[in-house]
Amino acid sequence: MKEYSELKKRAMLAKQRLKMGYWQNLLRERDDLIMLNGNTAQAIAVADEVRRQKFNRDNLISLNSVQAKEEEELYLKVCKMLDEDDDPQNPIGRLIDSEAYDNMDAMAKQKYVLYLSKKYCEMKERYRLEKIKTC
Repeated sequence: MKEYSELKKRAMLAKQRLKMGYWQNLLRERDDLIMLNGNTAQAIAVADEVRRQKFNRDNLISLNSVQAKEEEELYLKVCKMLDEDDDPQNPIGRLIDSEAYDNMDAMAKQKYVLYLSKKYCEMKERYRLEKIKTC
C-alpha cells in the first residue's frame, strides 16, 4: 500500500466526509440537541462542543492514531462503569492498567494516576453530554 503524506491523508478524509454527508449529519445532530435542551445560548454552546469533540475523535481515529484508539478503549470502560453506577467507587483504580503500573517508578505512577484522573473527568463529561443527546 502506498504511503501518503499527512496533508494528503487529511485531504482525502475531508473529501470523504463531504461525499458521505458528514457535515450535514453533524448539523442535524446539533439542531436536534438544541431542540431537546431549548434554544438557549448554553444549549447551543453544548451542542457545538459535542460536535467539535466528535469531529476531533473521528479525525484521530481515521488517521489510525494509536492514542485515539487507546482513548476510545478507556472511554468504553468509563461508560461501562457509569452505566453500572452514576458515582462509582474508586474509578481511577478501576481504570489503571495494573501490569504497566506495577513496572513504573514512583514518579511515573504519580503522573499516570494524574493522567487517568484528568481523562476520567473529561470522559465523564463526554458521557454526560452524549447521554443528554440521546435522551
